[in-house]
Amino acid sequence: MGVLMGTRGRVVRWGTAILLLSILCRASASETVTLYYWGWETDVLGLDQIEEFQRLHDGSDGKPAIKVIMGQSAVQTKDGDFQRLLCSVVGGDPPDVVIYGRNSVAAWASRGAFLSLQPFLERDWAERPDDPLTPRRETFYPHCWTEASYDGQLYALPSDTEARLLFYNLDVFDKHAADLIAIGCVDPKDPTKPGPPRTWDQLRECTRLLSEYDDSGKLTRVGYIPNYGNTWLCLYSWLNGAEFLSPDGRTSTMNSPEVVDALTYMTELYDIMGGVEKVRAFESSMTRGDLDPFLTGKIAMKIDGDGFLGFLSSSRRDMRFGVAMPPAPPGKPQISWAGGWCWVIPTMSKHPDEAWEFVKFLSGKRAFQIRNDGRAQSIRAGGHLFIPTVSARKDLTEWGMDHYVFSNPGIEERYKEALRVCVKALPLCRIRPLSPVGQLWWNEHVRAMEGGLYKRYDPADVRHNAQMALDVGNAVVQKELDRIYGPKTGVPLDWRAIVAVYLVVVAAGAIGLHRYFNKKVVARGYFRHEFHAGYLFASPWFLGFVVFGGGPILFSLLMSFCDYDAFTPPRFVGMKNYVEMFTDDPLFYKSLGNTAYMTLGIPLSMAAGLAIAMLLNYSVRGMAVYRTFYYLPSIMPAVAGAILWMWIFNPQQGLLNTLIGKLGIPGPFWLQSETWSKPALIVMGLWGAGGGMIIWLAGLKGIPAHLYEAAILDGAGRFRCFRHVTLPMLSPYIFFNLIMGVIGTFQIFTQAYIMTQGGPVDSTMFYAYALFNYAFKYMRMGYASAMAWVLCAIVLALTVMQLRLSKRWVHYESEE
Repeated sequence: MGVLMGTRGRVVRWGTAILLLSILCRASASETVTLYYWGWETDVLGLDQIEEFQRLHDGSDGKPAIKVIMGQSAVQTKDGDFQRLLCSVVGGDPPDVVIYGRNSVAAWASRGAFLSLQPFLERDWAERPDDPLTPRRETFYPHCWTEASYDGQLYALPSDTEARLLFYNLDVFDKHAADLIAIGCVDPKDPTKPGPPRTWDQLRECTRLLSEYDDSGKLTRVGYIPNYGNTWLCLYSWLNGAEFLSPDGRTSTMNSPEVVDALTYMTELYDIMGGVEKVRAFESSMTRGDLDPFLTGKIAMKIDGDGFLGFLSSSRRDMRFGVAMPPAPPGKPQISWAGGWCWVIPTMSKHPDEAWEFVKFLSGKRAFQIRNDGRAQSIRAGGHLFIPTVSARKDLTEWGMDHYVFSNPGIEERYKEALRVCVKALPLCRIRPLSPVGQLWWNEHVRAMEGGLYKRYDPADVRHNAQMALDVGNAVVQKELDRIYGPKTGVPLDWRAIVAVYLVVVAAGAIGLHRYFNKKVVARGYFRHEFHAGYLFASPWFLGFVVFGGGPILFSLLMSFCDYDAFTPPRFVGMKNYVEMFTDDPLFYKSLGNTAYMTLGIPLSMAAGLAIAMLLNYSVRGMAVYRTFYYLPSIMPAVAGAILWMWIFNPQQGLLNTLIGKLGIPGPFWLQSETWSKPALIVMGLWGAGGGMIIWLAGLKGIPAHLYEAAILDGAGRFRCFRHVTLPMLSPYIFFNLIMGVIGTFQIFTQAYIMTQGGPVDSTMFYAYALFNYAFKYMRMGYASAMAWVLCAIVLALTVMQLRLSKRWVHYESEE
């Protein structure tokens, strides 16, 4: 009986254990894994895809359920504006999945920002080879898979793709049919009709024939704009057989003869229409939407992505247009250029396995169909033609074209033919160089293009000018390649040692100050305890400064002597950053010169503010309302103000040039001109003079009336009263506004960031904007820190100089 009871007891205990284990397993299976996904900000169809994914991963298979939360990435662009994702990765709290531009994958994968997907891929090939969601290289377009890889590893799953194609307006072509046919631009299917240009020579003649002007010489229609739509210098270079990097990726070939010829050709096309400034002035007057210049016939031809077909079908379905491959130089094949998006998993993702399942689903047929079915329903409900997304997968693209377009008899043949051209072009597409310097290469490629088009170096010789512009850009890219692939210099720094030294310095300083002030205090007893209580009450500020002020300041100073990219430990390189800045960085002097030029606006702004304040200093009815109106521009959001002034500065239709034109004077090109871009921003700055008006008004109110009375009794007129009474009494306010104006000018950033992006030809590349680019686009945090300290030294020197000079001309009431 005892044996039986013992056996039963063990059985009960084992049963209880199994029950508890089952409960624990069910509890574990019922736990929900939450994925954070940075997708498109207004992507409603993405929510449908997420809902389907969550249904398939609801935990019913015994695995944890997966919940996906889609958030906004809050950036200007998802590939060129890396700041928020950078901060999340470096801070250890990134999202699990991000939609990202494929052209930037290699640059950030090389720095360790993205997780390699190769282990997941190889595991699925081994364990789930027949799963339709298992990605296979052969199902993707080659350029998409290549662009999503780096150093033999897959870092992203491609989402979509596009090919750049030549769109041409058949109505405009028909008006010039005889001339176009005479130069060989004929329809491939009917030689009696005009067709697209197929060579550069034909494109040049088409540009000349199809461009029109009014009586004053302004463009009313352009045949073709070389850098409008989606072209850039790289497409012309690839068409001419160029490569931008050597096969090993360590030598820049941006200045090769093929690229020089391509830039020369672009410049010649602009010169046909009067030069790049004139054409860009015409561009600035263009609108979008239903008044798009291609739809209205203001542009006869443009190269753009195949996504433009969707815009055509929804905006003007009945338009007569054609689509062809981009023209190429004689004897060279016609090719295209592709881009697109992809899904990446940032390093330190909390749930990489579940994130991999999610991106596989997003790249699969079910997600593709959900998105396109939703778009089709929405677009067709509005009475428009639906054009499906071109997937990065060949099988999905072919299925989508057959399912939504080719099998639909209600779709016009010209749209079907355009999509056939697109599909045929995809295997012939080129992609941007895959390199750690990808973003720098792109910016320098654009800078070289601007230098060539604006004839910055040699206006008399177009080809020599193009060669010089490309030589400068090539040198910058090569220097960065040498820095990355060359031997690492400097000594790695240990964060723990740095923090320890900082805490020791802070503690030593605190002890030293305490002892010093303790000796100075003569109070005893109760009052001495109050002295210590004062330290206690001030301690929150002291701690805040040590953590949030002194720490970052010291960190920035230390990083200015290091090579640091925020992903790898810093390496101490001494004065290398400062030496490079002063001896081997032309952009440093260019940006500093641009910023110094903007100081010319300080006296103008001060004079405008003082003039407004003097007008508003009279005691008349409704003066408070006038003061409010003049002050309002200074509190207007900077972005809104910048957009408003972009319209005012429009060379062809802007308010400013319209008023100047009334006087019979031709207005300048303003923001489109290397010469007038900075004066335009100075003029814009005068609009906010009402902010300084408040300070001037306070100063005017503080001038005693008896000083004016005495001056008038001595025979002084208004001008002498202003010169000998008002200005001396306002000298403290002049001094204050001068110092604040200099500091504010050397920190100018917003206008260039929003309105000009540093152009044209770096004419608005200000110091703070260049610093920003080095830090957050090129990830050279050490170099950017050195620039910041140089800026600090410049501002400090100017301030000290003004303080010393102020003793000669600033008068205070307290002085005897």
